[in-house]
Amino acid sequence: MKKRGQITVFVIVGILVILGFLLFFYLRAKTTIFTPEVVVPQEVAPVKRYVESCVQDIGEKAVIRLGMQAGYVEIPEGIAINPGAYIAVGGPLKLPYWYLNGIDTSPTLSSMQSQISSYVSKNLKACLKNFSDFDEFIIEEGGEIKTVTLIAEEEVVITIDYPLVIKNKKGDKITTLSKYTTSVPVRLKRIYRLAKGIMRAENKDMFLEKTTIDLMALDPEIPFTDLVFSCKRLEWSKAEVEQSIKELLYYNLPKIRIDKTDYIPFLYDPVIYRKFQKINIEKDPIPKDIPEDIYEYNHFFWTPVSENFEDMKAGIRYMKDWGLQLEARPSDGDVMKSNMVEGSPKYLSMFCINIYHYTYDVIYPVEIAIRDEKSFNNKGYVFRFAFPVLINHNQGDRSDFGITKLTSYQDEGFCDELTEEDYIISAKNSRTKKDLNNVSILFNCIKYSCNLGFIKSEANRYRLKTKLPSACVNGIIIAEKQGFLRAEQQVIEKDVLVMMDPLKSFDFSVMKIKVDENDEQAGLSDLGNNEKAAIYIKSLNNSNDIFRAYPAEEGMEEIELVENDASYYLEIFLMDGDKLTGGFKADWDISYSDMVNKNKITFYVYDKGVAKTDDEKMNMVKFLNENKNNNKLMPEFE
Repeated sequence: MKKRGQITVFVIVGILVILGFLLFFYLRAKTTIFTPEVVVPQEVAPVKRYVESCVQDIGEKAVIRLGMQAGYVEIPEGIAINPGAYIAVGGPLKLPYWYLNGIDTSPTLSSMQSQISSYVSKNLKACLKNFSDFDEFIIEEGGEIKTVTLIAEEEVVITIDYPLVIKNKKGDKITTLSKYTTSVPVRLKRIYRLAKGIMRAENKDMFLEKTTIDLMALDPEIPFTDLVFSCKRLEWSKAEVEQSIKELLYYNLPKIRIDKTDYIPFLYDPVIYRKFQKINIEKDPIPKDIPEDIYEYNHFFWTPVSENFEDMKAGIRYMKDWGLQLEARPSDGDVMKSNMVEGSPKYLSMFCINIYHYTYDVIYPVEIAIRDEKSFNNKGYVFRFAFPVLINHNQGDRSDFGITKLTSYQDEGFCDELTEEDYIISAKNSRTKKDLNNVSILFNCIKYSCNLGFIKSEANRYRLKTKLPSACVNGIIIAEKQGFLRAEQQVIEKDVLVMMDPLKSFDFSVMKIKVDENDEQAGLSDLGNNEKAAIYIKSLNNSNDIFRAYPAEEGMEEIELVENDASYYLEIFLMDGDKLTGGFKADWDISYSDMVNKNKITFYVYDKGVAKTDDEKMNMVKFLNENKNNNKLMPEFE
C-alpha cells in the first residue's frame, strides 16, 4: 500500500513537471513578451522614459528601413556595389535580391535582430543629446550601450543595457539606471514567415517562370513555334519583342493573387472555377456560363504557403525601367527571321510556308510586397524583397543559371582590351543645356557592360576622357545621375554628348466629380474612406512610365515628371473597394512653364457609382472614352 502511494506521488510530480515545461514553452511562444517592471525612484522616472522614448523612435526607424530594404537596416557593401544583386527602385533606394546565382541570399531572423540592435546602439546617444534636457541632474555613463532585439509574432522587443549614474546638483548619487525595454508593434516574425514561404515556393515550383512563358506564348507579337502559309518571310525585332515582354509583365504580374492572404476576391465562388477545371475541352461540350475571369483563376492564382495569412496582403510587381535581359535563338543581331519553304514552280508556285521555332532566355527582377494593416497599431507596415525570374531555353531554371549569364562579361577580358584612341564623353541638361557633373557612365554592347567611371571637372569643363572596349564598334554609352532620367547615346564619333532629361518630384492627390445617371455633374469632393485611384502615366517622349495609387503607398508618395515640355497619356481608374466606379482619360501635354515653382499635382476623376451589370460596365467605358480630354478634369499644378 505504501509503495502504491509512493508511485502515485511520483506520477503526480511527473505530470506537474511536464505541465511546467509545456507552460514554459507556451509562454515563450506567445507574442507578447513579459518584462518585470523595474522600480525607479519617482524623481528620475522621466529620465528612464526619455531613454525608452529614444529607443522606441530609433527602433521604429530601424524596423521601417528593414522593411523597405528586404530585411536590411543597412545594405551590406557587397550588395550595394553589385548592381546585379538588387533592384534600383528609385533614387538611392535599393531592394536586395533574396536569391542570386542559385543561392538563397535572404537575411535570417537572427541577422535582422542583430541589425536592429546595432542600429539602436549606434544612434541612441545622438537622440539622447547628452541629456541636455535634464538640468536638475548630473547624469554620467557607467558603461557602454548593449542592445538585444527579439523579433516576435506581434512585436519587436528591444532591450537596452546602458548603465547611467544619476546624481543631484550637489553630486550626491540618487540611483543607477541600466535596463530599458520597449517594443515596436510590428508583426515582423509572421511577415517574415510569409516572405520566406513565397521565396521557397518560387524556387521549388517556378510559378513566375511558368506564368511568364504562358504570357509570352499567348501574345501574338512574340513568336514561338508556328507554321504560316505566306510567301513573305516573317521578321521580328528582338528589341520590340523585349518591349512586348516588358509590357506583359508590367500589366499582368500585379494581377496575381496569393492564396491564404487577403487578396482581391474573384467574381464567383471557388466551387464554380473548380467545376470548370474538371471539364475535358476535347470531349465535353463548351459550357456557356464560363466565368469571365477564369483565366486569372487558373493562371494568376498562386498557393505558395499552407499557413493562413488572411490578415495580410501580398502583391507582385515589375517595373519596365528595372530592365529585362533577353536572348532569342535563332537571331542575327536584332533581327529574328523565319525559315521560308517555297513550293515547286511547276505545281505549287503560289504555295509558300514560313516555319519558325524560337527559344528564349529571359531574366528580370520582381518585387514582392507584404502589407500588414494591423502593425503599428493599425497604421500598417510594408515589407518588401526581390528576386530574379529566370528562364533558360523556354524553361524555368533556378539552379546556377543566375543573373550573371546575360549580364557583364568583364571576367572574360572584354572590358580590358581597349582602343588606342581616347573618347571624350560629356552630358548636358536637355532643358538648360548646361554641362552635368558626377554622371555615372557605362559602356554597353549587346550582353557586355563596362563601368567607365564618372564625368568630372577636367580641362575647364565637365567630361570623362576614356578608352572604350575595342571589341565592340558603335556601342552604347549609358549615363545615370540622380534627378535625371537614365539616358543612352550610341558611339558614332570620338566626342560623345549625352542629353539627359531632368526630373522634378511632385506630391499628388485625387479629387472626384460626382456624375448622376443622366451624366449630370455635381460638386467636387475628396475620395471616400474605401475609395482609391490607380494612376497610369505613359510618357510619349521617353521610357518614364509611371504607376501610382492614391491614397499614396509608402515609399511612392511622389510622382517624378520630366522637368521640360513633354507629352503623356493619362489614365486613372476610380475604385470603391474592388469595384470600378469611374475614372478619367486624357492626352496630357505639359510645358515647362506649367510646373515652374509648383510642387503638387491634383488629378480629377469622374465618379459614376458602382457599375453592377454588364450594360452598366459598358456604359462606364463608353462614358470615359467619350469624355476623354475634358478640359475641366485636366490635372492642375499647384
